[in-house]
Amino acid sequence: MMTLNLMTHRPVTGLLRSKHSAAARAIYPLMTAVFITVFCHAGAVASDLTLPVVDALGVGPTWDGGVAAFDQEIDFASCIEDAGMGCPNVSWSVVESDDSPFLRFEYPGTGQLAGVYFKASIPQDFRVFQGGTLEIEARASEPDTGLTIKVDCEWPCSSGEIRLPEPLSDDWTTISISVDDLTLGGLDLQAVDTGLVFWPSDLGLVSIDIKRIVWRMTPASAALQRGTGGPLLLVNNLSGEENTSPIEYADMQLLWADEFDSNEVNLRDWNFDIGDNGWGNDEWQYYQPQNATLQNGHLVITAREQRVGASTYTSTRMKTEGEVEFTYARVDIRAALPEGQGIWPALWALGANFRQVGWPKTGELDIMEMIGGKGRENTVHGTMHWNRGGLSAPYSHTYQGGAYRLDSGQFSDGFHVFSMIRTAEGVTWLVDDQPFYTYRFSDAPDYEAFQKPFFLIFNIAVGGRWPGYPDDSTRFPQRLVVDYVRIFGAKASDEDSDGDGVEDPLDDLPLDPNDTVDTDRDGVGNAEDDDDDGDGYADLVDAYPLDATKWLVNQISEETDDASRSRFLITLAAVLFSKRNTQATP
Repeated sequence: MMTLNLMTHRPVTGLLRSKHSAAARAIYPLMTAVFITVFCHAGAVASDLTLPVVDALGVGPTWDGGVAAFDQEIDFASCIEDAGMGCPNVSWSVVESDDSPFLRFEYPGTGQLAGVYFKASIPQDFRVFQGGTLEIEARASEPDTGLTIKVDCEWPCSSGEIRLPEPLSDDWTTISISVDDLTLGGLDLQAVDTGLVFWPSDLGLVSIDIKRIVWRMTPASAALQRGTGGPLLLVNNLSGEENTSPIEYADMQLLWADEFDSNEVNLRDWNFDIGDNGWGNDEWQYYQPQNATLQNGHLVITAREQRVGASTYTSTRMKTEGEVEFTYARVDIRAALPEGQGIWPALWALGANFRQVGWPKTGELDIMEMIGGKGRENTVHGTMHWNRGGLSAPYSHTYQGGAYRLDSGQFSDGFHVFSMIRTAEGVTWLVDDQPFYTYRFSDAPDYEAFQKPFFLIFNIAVGGRWPGYPDDSTRFPQRLVVDYVRIFGAKASDEDSDGDGVEDPLDDLPLDPNDTVDTDRDGVGNAEDDDDDGDGYADLVDAYPLDATKWLVNQISEETDDASRSRFLITLAAVLFSKRNTQATP
């Protein structure tokens, strides 16, 4: 992905790390009482046949307008994402429970109509839900509470108002509405822009709790869904089971991998670019972290038709800059690609000295790029960019590369392994272990950049001078689905893969230029680990942080009273929270 300029990196700060010491875990309940829980949805899609409007994770990402309401008392104007502060006749809040959090909507019983809704800023094509159901799991504080619902498409299109025949009680009840009934009422499934609109039918004094609202497709419809686009991603429907790679090669050992098998992106290894400045290619998307999620052991980067700022598209660009860097290595990435005119996925790498020397002097290695539309989705490109004359020469961009074409089908059908092997002599690109292009270096200074460490970047761009721009044929959302990324290095005893001056056999973290020591071998270097020796006691209170056989919490004695102990724990919680925020910022 050619990059003429990059926006100044603005990392996501204030996020708690995914790995915690035992001492830190014990303190988090205290921290939860102090810090406000934000009710937001981290997942991109559900794991079965449903698309969430609301579930235990919050409001689904399709409904980027969040929770909103209209109110008769303010001439049916809306209050949006304000907990109802602007609406006299409805308010809402998140209620934590032993089971899972839910939304509570409270009505004062004034007889004034106030309807709650979940809106998408861009209408959605929901034809895949034809024949399916819209399901609501709810309860009410008053028995026999009637509920009226509707679903809107582009105004004045609507399903019309439907008073549900089954009233709510104070027990959780699941109500299913036929999508076909909604279409009979006038709903256009190609232009749905609310997940649901609802209000208590009798406008009385009542609170309504909503645990779950989902759209569900039929199994028959799900069986027909293929590829990486559309409202739902069905990973099991993707082809390419045979396209895999090993965890070790005869002459190379695994140095680092991300199998994406946790619940959230590992912020120790990845950070994000944010913004919509065109990214040097006149692109149209706004990059934001929330478009990257993990699903069923896969990283899913989603390009959405969604309004943020001046942009009408959102996506993610994530990178290992400052955390995972490699020089001579083989990179294997198993992925399924998006499709569509104006869609531009890339798996690539930039020189780690980018901030110092800029592009193209830093060098660029595109492991895989594809431009969608017009029959181009069966072809991927492997390319290298550099500056003629090397680091000391004036700006003079050049590039070289090759392409690989499938015999049948396209890259959005399923998984393929995209690989790149870089040595001191040159670079080779492969698809499913089949080499398709090799470039050999000479002794010219042009190639100095490719003898230095690089970091990884994964993204989907929307639009740009090379792919062109979306048109009426482009279906959103589109996804780049990555099963894993693995980096292999030579087994040579003098190899220094991250260029930090410590040879791989002596480096606990051979792809982390900022850390070489990992006492407890948990994959987190001592500079970032809260419990270096893994003995369950945070380094801040452990007098022997590098010795798991002994420890001493010397800031608090056995005789300390409960009040002092509580003050100590709250102070320690604040220190740990501050430390984590600091570590999240490179």
